[in-house]
Amino acid sequence: MIDQIRENIFRITVPMPKNPLKYLNAYVLRGQDRTCLIDTGLNRDSCRQALHQGLEELSVDIQTLEVFITHMHSDHSGLAPALNAQGAMVMMSEADGQVLIQPADWEGILYFASLNGLPDDQLQQTIDTHPGFKYRPQGEIVITEIGEGDVIECAGMELNCLLTPGHTKGHLCLYEPDQGLLFAGDMLLEEITPNISQWRPGRNPLGEYLDSLDRLKDLDLSLVLPGHRRLFSTPKKRIEELKTHHHKRLEEVRAIVRTHPGNAFDIASRMSWDLNTPDWEKFPLAQKWFATGEALAHLSYLESQGEISREMSGMHQIWTKSSGS
Repeated sequence: MIDQIRENIFRITVPMPKNPLKYLNAYVLRGQDRTCLIDTGLNRDSCRQALHQGLEELSVDIQTLEVFITHMHSDHSGLAPALNAQGAMVMMSEADGQVLIQPADWEGILYFASLNGLPDDQLQQTIDTHPGFKYRPQGEIVITEIGEGDVIECAGMELNCLLTPGHTKGHLCLYEPDQGLLFAGDMLLEEITPNISQWRPGRNPLGEYLDSLDRLKDLDLSLVLPGHRRLFSTPKKRIEELKTHHHKRLEEVRAIVRTHPGNAFDIASRMSWDLNTPDWEKFPLAQKWFATGEALAHLSYLESQGEISREMSGMHQIWTKSSGS
C-alpha cells in the first residue's frame, strides 16, 4: 500500500507477518534528479514483493535509487544488500554499517546472554527463531558512510543527519527543518515503546537513548514519520511519555535488585510486561530474549549512576545494590 504524505513524500507499507510491529514504513522521497528510500523491510519474500511493487508504482528506477538506512536492525536493513546489488547506493552510519559488512559475532552475543542468565539449552533455539536473525540482510554490500552533520539534498529538501544512539549504537534520524519533519526510524514511535536492549558489554544504551530524547525535544517539529505504525504530530508529548516510562522502569528494577539480587534473566522475570500471559514460564523465547536485553539496559544505567553493582557468582553475572547507595 502507498500513501502520499506530502508533495514528493510517499510511504510504502511493508508487511511484517506474525510480528507485533505489524509493518515497516518505507519512505520514498521522489525528486526530479534524485530519489531516496528510507529503510527497506525484512529480507523475506513478502517484504521484497511489497517494496518492489511500491517502487514500481512510483516509477522508481532502482539503479539510480539512494537508500538511507536509519539503523542496522533487520526490519530496516534486510533488503539493503539486494537493492545495492541492483545498483542502488546504500547510506548508513559507520557503527551500524559495519554490522552489515562484517559477519555478526553471534558467538560473543550468545556468551554474553549465557553470562546474564539465559538458559544455555535454549540459547541457540532463541537465535534460530529470532526474526532479526532469520530475515537478516545477507550478501555483499558497499556502504556509503553518513553521520552527524551530513546533509542529504533530495526532492527539494535538505535533510540533516542526526546521530541518535540508544536503540542501536549508530541509529540516525533525518530532520527537515523547513517543514519540521523528522524521519525517526525507531527513535520515536507513538504506539510502541522502542526496545532499548544491551547484548554487549561496555555500553550504556539507555543513557544514550535518554540523551537522544533530550536532544530531539528541542527541535521544531510538526510531523514525526516513524519506522512503524502511524505518523504523529505531538513529539514533545511523546518524548515526555517515553522518559516517564523508562524512569518508572528504573524504579521497578531498583526495587527488584534491592530485594532479589540476581542475574538479568531472573530480574527480567520479576518485571512487569505487557503480554497476554502473566506467567514468565509461558513467555515465548523471543520475548524472554527482548525482556532480558531491556533489563540489562536498565541495570547498566543504574550501574552508571553508582546505584547497583555487578559480581560474578558461578557462571553468571549477579546484580546487587551498591554498598554506598
